[in-house]
Amino acid sequence: MKKSFLALSLTVSITSLYAFGLGDVTNAVATLQSTPTQNTPTKTQATDLTSMLTSQLGVTQKQASGGVGSILSYAKSALPQNKYTTLASAIPNADSLLAMAPSLSGGTGGSLGALSGMMGANSSTAGLASLASQFSSLGLNSDMISKFIPVIMNYFKSSGSNDAAGILSGLFN
Repeated sequence: MKKSFLALSLTVSITSLYAFGLGDVTNAVATLQSTPTQNTPTKTQATDLTSMLTSQLGVTQKQASGGVGSILSYAKSALPQNKYTTLASAIPNADSLLAMAPSLSGGTGGSLGALSGMMGANSSTAGLASLASQFSSLGLNSDMISKFIPVIMNYFKSSGSNDAAGILSGLFN
């Protein structure tokens, strides 16, 4: 009798411990799935960045993606590898966005490509000229570069990527 009472008591305690509704489980799982961690950016976050650009600046999705890719391209050529890696890792799908940057090879670069060659591959001025040319290829004037940067920096800050915000700020100041 004593063993039966102990077993029943233990069963009631365990049942009470696990007494929760299916709604609680569903809410917990939904919260975990919708809360991205800083180390594992989601596709939604990349969409958030380009959506911020389209809504705040009135650019198309293609212009937003290509503009971010162009800025990444400039950063890759102007920054040491470790700083570029920090910057790129703060942008989900950075490689995809980088691939969306307009190419400056062939006829696209035109005289800016020749100017860049005369100024030297590591020249900041040449890099900025290439960036302006890429924005032009997207149908954006070079003034839009200075409008993209604060939006991207706000994105970094809102996602907790303060290191990336600092790097981007230093690159354009």
